[in-house]
Amino acid sequence: MIVIPFVIALTLLAIYQGKLIRKHNVKIYIVVSLISIITFFLSSKVKIMEPFVQGYLGLSFFYIVMFTGALKKKSNLSIKLSSIRREYSIIGFIFLTPHATKYFIEFLSDITKVETWLGIIAYAIMVPLFVTSFMVFRKKFTFKGWKKLQRWAYLSYILIFIHLMLVAEMPNLLVYIVLFVPYIVMKLEKEYKLFKTKKELVNA
Repeated sequence: MIVIPFVIALTLLAIYQGKLIRKHNVKIYIVVSLISIITFFLSSKVKIMEPFVQGYLGLSFFYIVMFTGALKKKSNLSIKLSSIRREYSIIGFIFLTPHATKYFIEFLSDITKVETWLGIIAYAIMVPLFVTSFMVFRKKFTFKGWKKLQRWAYLSYILIFIHLMLVAEMPNLLVYIVLFVPYIVMKLEKEYKLFKTKKELVNA
């Protein structure tokens, strides 16, 4: 249930403090990295670390990044969230790392769990996307090549959704359905309209 308050808070933060986050993004990445390291080593001792090690906060950042892609490009909300999308994807990845590392270690002792495989694959796909979020690496790609690489994010989103469906229990299961199903519907509708427009231009 904690994901929904996180998503709401982070959306409001993006809308009203987006400029501040972009201005101090490097400092934020450093602080977030330190928190993630501390989280990993203290997760079993400090209860407050649970939202971090369970991946709830990282998922909330990624959900906003994901949902932004389903919004109408010229809408006010889309413009606000798109301006902070790169920063949120980087922060989300860093916050998901303790969760991914913890379960990867556990996975090594039992490689038969499908849900863990899905989570690990989803995280592995995110690694090159995370690296190319930094301009120093992104500059090595053409825009077309970078866009092709970014499309792999959709496979990661699908795997995360299936992973959550397999591991979550009520009421979290219901929360994930409420969050992901509208996104899937909106994204499919947006892609269909884009496809239809391109088809009409070709046939014109």
